[in-house]
Amino acid sequence: MTEQPAAAGGDDPAPAVSTTEVRLLEGPNLYFTRPAVKVTLLVPGWVVADTTRMAAACRAVGLDRVLPGEPGTGQRQRVVLRVAERALRALAGAAGTRRLGVRARPGGSIDEVVCAFVWRHRDRARALGECLGPVLADVLAGATLEEAVGRHVDPVREATGGEPPRVVSPRIPVVSVTGTNGKTTTTRLLAHISMTAGKRTAWSSTDGIVVQGEMVEPGDYSGPAGARGVLEAPGVEVGILETARGGMLLRGSPVPPDGSCSPGTIRGCGRCGTASGPGPGSSPPTRTGPPCARPSAPGDVRSPCSTTTSQC
Repeated sequence: MTEQPAAAGGDDPAPAVSTTEVRLLEGPNLYFTRPAVKVTLLVPGWVVADTTRMAAACRAVGLDRVLPGEPGTGQRQRVVLRVAERALRALAGAAGTRRLGVRARPGGSIDEVVCAFVWRHRDRARALGECLGPVLADVLAGATLEEAVGRHVDPVREATGGEPPRVVSPRIPVVSVTGTNGKTTTTRLLAHISMTAGKRTAWSSTDGIVVQGEMVEPGDYSGPAGARGVLEAPGVEVGILETARGGMLLRGSPVPPDGSCSPGTIRGCGRCGTASGPGPGSSPPTRTGPPCARPSAPGDVRSPCSTTTSQC
């Protein structure tokens, strides 16, 4: 299937390559578990280039045997991602970086690509991200990768190190459980697993606030008040929060933004049946509902048993 690149406003033709965003991500993110730089590029020139020109550009970066794909196709976009990865590593190497973690992903349109790389020094990382677009533009125009990097590497070399990432070390691991059905069941199941592992665990749900299997405050605590009660419990090592959708819409995430906890999320476990979870004198949870209708695909949040985790 062929898609046309997004048209630019006005009568001026869109540049072959343009950088739309260079964002420094301070903590774990979609690309790495460490601080990373996200570089978003529009590459309409690469997407619409004829096959001969594209093949020459691929050879310039060492991708001699790659099939460039037809203009405007997903195959073409995937090749551009590989080219961008190579260009970014070559640029970093010329600036003195010996090893660099790089990942490239498709953007929201056929002519948008996203490159991410790990960073340690703010100014140098930003300069590296801003130089990637010009290098790709020069390679498409006929320059070799070495020539293009040589023209644009000086700002990276001359950049001062800059501040390191402001990474906060969380004090309490937190699991936030949301969804349509089964949130309380999943919360109690996870609490039992955590206590079995020897962790002092507190959790909140529509049943109330429970600390190490003892109910300390009955009632519906599936919102910020429950999170506060869990995180303020003396000696708690793991917090598990039932997070109602209405509460998130009205009050936001129950997890504090000060870095005191490291949240994860589990979604989509609600239709696997009901379970008896830990409570006073708890016993291992058992599922009493029907078996799952079908196996779940990894990451498919629509399937009954799919589970995804994220750290932010």
